[in-house]
Amino acid sequence: MEPTSDDHPTPWDNLKVLPRRNWLSMSTVLAVQALNAFNDNFVKILLIALAPVVAAGTQIGDNMELMLGAIFALPYILFAPVAGFLSDRFPKKKVIVWMQAVQLVCFAWLIGALMLRKPEASLWLSLAGFLLLATQAAFISPAKMGVGKELVGSRRLGMVSGWLQMTMMAGVLGGMWAGGTWFGVHYEQSHDAWDAALWPMIIVGGVAVLQFFISFAIQPTPAHAEVPFRRAMLWEHFANLKSLFAMRHIRLAALGITYFWFLSNAISLIIVTLMKETYASDSAGGNAKALASAAAVLGVGVILGSVTASVVCKRRIELGLVPLGGLGFVIGLLWAGFAPLGSNMVYAGLIFTGFSGGCFMAPLYAFVQDRAHPAERARVIAAINLLDSVAAILAVLIVSAMKLADLSAGTQFICLAVPSAVAAIFMLKLLPSDFVRMICMSFVRTTYKVRAVHSERVPRTGALMMLPNHVSYVDALIIGTASPRLLRFVIWDVLYKVRYLNGFLRLFGTVPISPTRAKDAVRTVATALKEQGAVCIFPEGQITRTGMINGLQRGFELMARQGDAPVLPVFMDQLYGSIFSFKGGRFFKKWPKRVRYPLTVYFGEPIPPREATTDRVRAAMLQLGSEAFLHRKQFDDIAPDSQQALANAMRLDEIELLRADDTLIIMPGASDIIRRTCLAMPRTPCLDLNDIGLAAPHSVHAIATSDADIEALVSSPDWPRVRCAVLWWGAQLTSDLQESLEQKLGCPALLGFLDLDTGALIAQNIPDPEMAPGDEGLQLGVRAGTLGRLLPGLAVAQNNGTLEISGLAPENPAVIRLPGHSLDESGFIVL
Repeated sequence: MEPTSDDHPTPWDNLKVLPRRNWLSMSTVLAVQALNAFNDNFVKILLIALAPVVAAGTQIGDNMELMLGAIFALPYILFAPVAGFLSDRFPKKKVIVWMQAVQLVCFAWLIGALMLRKPEASLWLSLAGFLLLATQAAFISPAKMGVGKELVGSRRLGMVSGWLQMTMMAGVLGGMWAGGTWFGVHYEQSHDAWDAALWPMIIVGGVAVLQFFISFAIQPTPAHAEVPFRRAMLWEHFANLKSLFAMRHIRLAALGITYFWFLSNAISLIIVTLMKETYASDSAGGNAKALASAAAVLGVGVILGSVTASVVCKRRIELGLVPLGGLGFVIGLLWAGFAPLGSNMVYAGLIFTGFSGGCFMAPLYAFVQDRAHPAERARVIAAINLLDSVAAILAVLIVSAMKLADLSAGTQFICLAVPSAVAAIFMLKLLPSDFVRMICMSFVRTTYKVRAVHSERVPRTGALMMLPNHVSYVDALIIGTASPRLLRFVIWDVLYKVRYLNGFLRLFGTVPISPTRAKDAVRTVATALKEQGAVCIFPEGQITRTGMINGLQRGFELMARQGDAPVLPVFMDQLYGSIFSFKGGRFFKKWPKRVRYPLTVYFGEPIPPREATTDRVRAAMLQLGSEAFLHRKQFDDIAPDSQQALANAMRLDEIELLRADDTLIIMPGASDIIRRTCLAMPRTPCLDLNDIGLAAPHSVHAIATSDADIEALVSSPDWPRVRCAVLWWGAQLTSDLQESLEQKLGCPALLGFLDLDTGALIAQNIPDPEMAPGDEGLQLGVRAGTLGRLLPGLAVAQNNGTLEISGLAPENPAVIRLPGHSLDESGFIVL
């Protein structure tokens, strides 16, 4: 099976918000198909409950559940090509409306059959009516399953597929529960089996009238007049199957769907045996209610699994759920099979089996709908329905054989676990990378609360180079979780030589490059891009140890041009400070700040390959970082006049300026904005020298803004305790002046730049970070003669020799202009 891609894009994929009309139409489809499933199963359970009461000892009375199972599958086999043609040729909305009208005829037939009150004749006529109802279901299935992409597009298809499975199973569950319970309650009260079946049938038939009118709310969908009708279509079932099997990825998905329906039908039939064994001495009404309850338990599991799949597939179709669901089948069947008869453990096993089925089905159906050609989608679904029906009949035959062999229900569950184990192993071998990716994504989602912003900007097809900032050791997993498109990550080839990483990296299709062979690296990535894939590379080439963006390597420019791939800048916000980042001067060796650490991934606008320079990409990253910073929740309840101080404090807290036990000293003469900035810094004690002097319980950072402050520092008897000083100035300091200040202070001076007009801190020198052996000097915190490194959350632009800095605070739209200045490759503001 291949990764999902939108080979046939729709207008809805590039919209951030789907039009309300589309959501209304999709909701109507969900409601109509849920009611259809309800009606089918309501009638089925009603007849299964009625038959042994009015025709006990007859062939039809004793085997109604097997006959209904075979009959429901028959139309899907007989009419599969015609059903597919109808939904490909005509608007799927019309097909859905037509089939609702046919359903009314079915209910009229069934009501008439029950009104005869002749045991065998009424039941045989009811079987004929059920065959007509099944035929209606066979014709509506390609339309309801194929209309999803036309209404919501590819990007939301995985999520909607989960909803389709959920509402369908809710309908199945509701129909089985209502049919069995309704019959059981009425029969126990009236002891008239015909009335217990007739009046519920009349009421549900009335609901079907309402269902017919609801279907008109679906918006018009396209027809395909180029698809002609041919008489040979009446018998070309295997031609459709041949066409389906010619596409390997769809064939494999179809076989997975078929196996699900085989298992689903088999389990449903075994549940009838299970209830007869469990409640052998109960009345017919009690047995009907027990059967309804058991079916409800299985259905609840499927609904929960479908909801889970919908959430997991919110951004893209996650095929990793398929082998996970396959393993769940094995566990659930063995659970139910070995549990004591009549115990709650049996029901728990059924719930787990249903949950696994929901997780299994949703991504497979979404995959098929996404990859099938629009003019053939309904026929592909009809061909799958044909396979499903063959599987349903096979399930009837196998369960009948186990029943003739007098196997208990528990033993039958265990027997089904054997082919399920084989199927699960096959799926694991088929989708190993998707399965491992699913496990990794689950780890990320439980550890981090990842929010993707502007994901609609990610092109769904074609070559693409994604360039994110590099903050931690789990960046690839986070980007992979947030991206609506599957990515291949570029990594150093030395990691392939690490034995325990080699297989893992190959599973993910990573692109190895050598740091010493630049031309080979460019050629390797360009080749991957020419394959129309999405490749992610971290252009900094190293994880930040300062909290600020490092210089970008120029290699991506050639890679993008040779691969003819647009470049998409990405910014991960608030990740610095998480357990896998260098915050606090070390990786890993710190406690996580909170469970499900919140962070946001911002996607930029694609840049044409020939325009994607390091300067433009860095400016785009900084712009995304500024947008993310200004939208943080910390600003929500802060008055506008206090926002700048908070913004300054938040920026200082995200860089490696202070140690864990440092105390900030606010000096006499410090401006109001400096005082408020210091006091707003989280997790950092602040002392005011005006009030208590210089004494402090921890090592000290002193804040100074003028010569008077420096004189106060130097003259203090406690001055030797100060480790270093932070000097915020509103003007450029020459190297001579900085050296003079450090001599006067007797300690290093970390210079920063405070814009006096806006009160915004925009740059800061910090201590050089500790680097790994051999990497010394790759990241610098101090550069003499500069204003310092640009602080996080600020956007820059170079305009006619003037550096323009914006994004100061949410309610501060000012732009700071520094004539003659620029941002060097390491992020320092220089003349």
